[in-house]
Amino acid sequence: MMKIAMLGSMGNINRLVIPQLVQAGHDVTVISTSDQRRAAIEAAGAHAAIGTMTDIDFLSETFTGKDVVYLMLSGSIGTDPFAGAIEQAQIWRQAIENAGVKNVVDLSSIGADADEVAGSLHAYNLIEGVLRSLDINIAFVRPTGFYANLFSNLTSIKQDHAIYANNAADLEQKWVAPADIAAVVYPLIAHTPAGITVHYAYSDTFSGADFVTALQQALNMPDLHWVQISDEQYEQGLLTNGVPEKIAASLVQTSHYQRQPEQIYADLSAKQTAAGQVKLADFVRTFVDAFNGKGNRRSHTIAD
Repeated sequence: MMKIAMLGSMGNINRLVIPQLVQAGHDVTVISTSDQRRAAIEAAGAHAAIGTMTDIDFLSETFTGKDVVYLMLSGSIGTDPFAGAIEQAQIWRQAIENAGVKNVVDLSSIGADADEVAGSLHAYNLIEGVLRSLDINIAFVRPTGFYANLFSNLTSIKQDHAIYANNAADLEQKWVAPADIAAVVYPLIAHTPAGITVHYAYSDTFSGADFVTALQQALNMPDLHWVQISDEQYEQGLLTNGVPEKIAASLVQTSHYQRQPEQIYADLSAKQTAAGQVKLADFVRTFVDAFNGKGNRRSHTIAD
């Protein structure tokens, strides 16, 4: 049996990983900022630790005596994503050192191997850089774009029968479901490899045009179409919706980086990463449910 501490409360990934760890006989403590999550955490067979990921003393105490700690960003990291990322990573590093933790699994992101050219994803590069200074075993998990980000198109599909994006419809991207991230995370927590290792997670590869075609059929909406907008229009839309200026600019830069799949997926391909189980057709069924008002769906980005 191992003692494990996990950030991320009962989020989409944790709710899949926690029961597996508990069933395997491990003692799991789940960190949440909300006491309202305590009942769900305890129902999953874990212990609840209520506090914030910016409280060094709280994290140090919670991490103490743990064999493995699982880290992930959740919530806002401020109006400057890069300064916020460094500050958060430094807090984690100090708490890990204080607690004497020897094994860490960190949920990072695709693009974490790049510098500022990756835009908002560079925040994960900065976090990894801080954590790499620790003399412990660290497994970085780098998922690709979350399927959940596609839920941001629900309103425009309903209102205009259109998907607006500043990337071309024929640009192929890799997407991932929580289940396929969990399938990578669980074994790394159960058996964290020695040294510093990097692992990727993705479910399927498809273009915007592929997504539109699938939805045309699934929603019985043959006039659904892709509208490519300019980077300026995209950025203005973010600002209008209250996204801080620095974050909006970094998200535009990320979209530039996404237009170079040979770069953004280079390391993933070099590691011969296998695709997961949740394919476009599977996600489309979930998307249709959300379109019809079933479930609470929203997009997830570093700006959340």
